[in-house]
Order: sequence, then structure tokens, then C-alpha cells
Amino acid sequence: MTTVVVLLLASFVTATVSAILGMAGGVTLLGLMTALLPAPIVVPIHGVVQLASNWTRTWAFRRHVRWAIFFAFMGPAIAGVAIAANIWADLELTWFRAWIGGFILVFLAWRRYKPTLRNPPMWSYAALGFAAGLLGIFVGATGPFLAPFFLRDDFDNEEVIATKAVCQTWIHLLKIPAFLALQFDYAPYAPLLGALAAAVIGGTYFGKHLLSMLSKERFVFWFQLVLALLAVYLILSTVR
Repeated sequence: MTTVVVLLLASFVTATVSAILGMAGGVTLLGLMTALLPAPIVVPIHGVVQLASNWTRTWAFRRHVRWAIFFAFMGPAIAGVAIAANIWADLELTWFRAWIGGFILVFLAWRRYKPTLRNPPMWSYAALGFAAGLLGIFVGATGPFLAPFFLRDDFDNEEVIATKAVCQTWIHLLKIPAFLALQFDYAPYAPLLGALAAAVIGGTYFGKHLLSMLSKERFVFWFQLVLALLAVYLILSTVR
């Protein structure tokens, strides 16, 4: 019960983070779940929660989706998920906590030095879909690495949010049949997943309310510090 309560609070808080920063809630929740849950269930559970979070944003901004980009993205994403699921089936996951910790540290460096892609060509979204499908199965959180491709000169803010959200929704949706094919049983976790989905939806709207009340610079500093400490903990706990 303690773990459930912590996960509910973490889902609410990390969804609030996403609403304030525009990203990073998913990778933070991934780190916390990795610290609290057995490795084989982390990515399947995280995927359903993030499906709820991204679908909420997609629905809210549905009129602003650039569908041509999504259609270029969706087919290769299926191939990426299928290939990654076949590789995942043979993994022992002994070092799962360490590689999630390493992934978080890479994310923090990427966030600081991420590239600026002003007008990527349409074909690049097909390659992006394939890469996101592969990454989504192994680590779950793809949003930070998708972001530079959606910060286009010809997109307004709503189009950035909507188009990125629908692509992430697709990746998280594909993970469910992939893990079912790998014989992961979602049924015992259905009540927990329902509660966590409600928490991320509530956190999204709460974050929107807080956005104008916080110093974003100070918030980002403490957020990155705590996330880096969590990553180091995951790596050291695996090594020990």
C-alpha cells in the first residue's frame, strides 16, 4: 500500500512537472518506478500511464495536430516496436536499473545541449518513428528526444504540443500489444493503472494552474538536481 501511495503521488507530481516544463515528467516517473518496482513490470506499467497523459494532451489540442507528420511517423514506429519487443524477450534485465539511471543522465545532458532542428524534412519523421519505437520498449520515455523535431519554425505552440503528443500516444499505445505478445498480464494491475491514469490527468491540469505562479528557473534547477541524484542511486544500487 505504501508503494501504491508513493506511485500515485509521483504520477500526480510528474504530470505537474510536464505541464510546467513541457516535458520531463515521463522520464522522472520512469526513474521513480524503476526504484520502486520489479524491473520486468516497469516499462509496461509506465507505458499505460503515459498513454493516459499523452492522450489527454492530444484530445485537448486535437484541432492543432499536423496529421501528415503523424502518418509519416506511425508506420515505421510499428516496425521499431516489433523489433525491440523481439530483442526484449531475450533480455535478463539484470542491469535494468543501471541503464535507466544512465538514460536519465543522458537525458539531462541532452536537455542542456539539445540540438535545434528548425525545419526537418518529412522523411525524417519516418526515421524518428522507427527510433522512437525501438527506444520506447527499452526505456519507455521518448518525449525529450522527440522534442527537437517538433520545435519547427512553421509550428505555433499548440501545433508543437498537439503533434508531439499524438506521436507519443501512438508509441505508448503500440507497447500494450507488444507486451501482451510477450505474455505480460495487465489484469492484476488494472485498478492501479486506473488510479495512476487519473493522477496524471489531475496533475496535468494542476500544473497548468501553477505555471504562472512559479519561478521556472529555480524549479528547473531543483528538478534536475533531484533527477540526477535519482539516476546515480539507480546505478550504484545495481553495482552493489
